[in-house]
Amino acid sequence: MFIGCRKWHNLIVEIKQLESTTGFVIYDLPEAETYVGPSRLGAKLAPGNAEMLVRHQTYIFALAEQRKSGATIGLKVDPDDTDSAVGALSEELRTEFESQKLLTSPGLRLNKESLDPVLRHDKRNPIVRDNRDGVTFEDELLSLGAVTCASVLAKPAESWDVAIEGFNQASIAIAREVENQGGSVKRISTPKGCVTGNFDSVSLADTWLDAGPSCVEQLGTVGKAWEIWKSDMDAIFVGSKPGAMSGDGARGVQDTPIIATSAAAVSSKALAILRKNNTPVAADFLTGIGPALAWWTPEETSQDELRSSTSKLVTELLEETSNHSDGHFMAACYKAEAFIDSWQEQRPFGRPLG
Repeated sequence: MFIGCRKWHNLIVEIKQLESTTGFVIYDLPEAETYVGPSRLGAKLAPGNAEMLVRHQTYIFALAEQRKSGATIGLKVDPDDTDSAVGALSEELRTEFESQKLLTSPGLRLNKESLDPVLRHDKRNPIVRDNRDGVTFEDELLSLGAVTCASVLAKPAESWDVAIEGFNQASIAIAREVENQGGSVKRISTPKGCVTGNFDSVSLADTWLDAGPSCVEQLGTVGKAWEIWKSDMDAIFVGSKPGAMSGDGARGVQDTPIIATSAAAVSSKALAILRKNNTPVAADFLTGIGPALAWWTPEETSQDELRSSTSKLVTELLEETSNHSDGHFMAACYKAEAFIDSWQEQRPFGRPLG
């Protein structure tokens, strides 16, 4: 049942209040054939704070020229009530889940097991959930898109060095792909601080699995988290949270290419500064296009084929946007919006920026 909405200029974004449990669902573009996005859990979740999660996925689909839309589910309950809330959600929206109209994945405070009553209806290609030595194939595809962007924008002659802001489980895949493409991880940061050294992907994976965010304490002398923005790298991956790349960070990186790896990782203020400095910025909705290419492929499609199609499309999109006077990020926005205009009466207001 439609309960409320938020008006963004001329666009009505549907916000459905759940009746069987405390929570909401946000649907971005009207009359999309499919809505996709994460489910999150927390008593203080607010629809307004999830808008960019939704818009990020909408722009991914637009770059991939798919008439689909972003969405998100928010369960506003305490973690102790997870099972009952997910059970209620699965029953209330059963028709949408079974018809594949609404597809979701574990987000904040949820995992595959806790969300199973909903996920069991999901008929997307299960290859994306394959375990690739500690990370999912979906994370591998995302990292492939991100590192392909970094390699193109950094234009390395031989070896090249990168930093990873907000190192986490998914960053293990980024570190591996950097090595695959001839680069080295020289700096990482977590909420515990920043550390510089010469890190191979195996050591980073082992240390992260052992200590989580405290892994920096095992890797070297820990400095301040802001040191991740030093400009002595060939590229910096940014993805800890929306707005992780702030104005202050943007001033520090100078012309070092910025590779956004999660929803709205670059703030609007940061983007303005980066554009002024002619700093290359790979949009989060470009680096993350790989999973969207894989979700609806035939199950016989191989991982190598999906890697190839991801790398090919990301490279083509980067080449198409390389000479735009407004920079890579805005050029990617314009391309996504042109596709949205081709099948929506009104364009959504608000780009995926933190």
